[in-house]
Amino acid sequence: MDGSGKSLEAVQELIISSVRELGQLRSDAAQAKSELDAMKKELEASERWQTHSTMQKEAKERASVVEAGLRKLTIEFFERTGDKTAHEAAKVRIVELLEYDEEQAKAWAIENLHEALNLDVDTFEEYAKGVRNIKPLPFVTFKKEPQPYISRNLSQYIAGESEV
Repeated sequence: MDGSGKSLEAVQELIISSVRELGQLRSDAAQAKSELDAMKKELEASERWQTHSTMQKEAKERASVVEAGLRKLTIEFFERTGDKTAHEAAKVRIVELLEYDEEQAKAWAIENLHEALNLDVDTFEEYAKGVRNIKPLPFVTFKKEPQPYISRNLSQYIAGESEV
């Protein structure tokens, strides 16, 4: 018995049962996906799908062109009249944008506003791992911990197809 009150044999039986169930569920999901993919392929090959797909693409492309033109006209109207409302659905908002040199801003933030700086975790961890045997960072420790790994392909363990 371990600390959980289960015998090692009971734990192993639960593992075998879980592997079989997970294998079956993955198989069921893959089969359903395959069926859905086949149905989608059939649907996408239909004339009706093709027609509406083309209509959607053309409408999106045209809408993009018309929207860009409308934005330009709205700004032109504002610049000529000072009126922010060219139409109830086409208005101008005045927004404040900041322009600055990023390197100067970063240098300033290092000195004055540490809260503005974010750690790029992936880059930092890659660096820390890379220098651990050369010049380790004194505030970084490396620890090992067990991590479960479950095989992707569990088909051989599905109940009725194979034992253990």
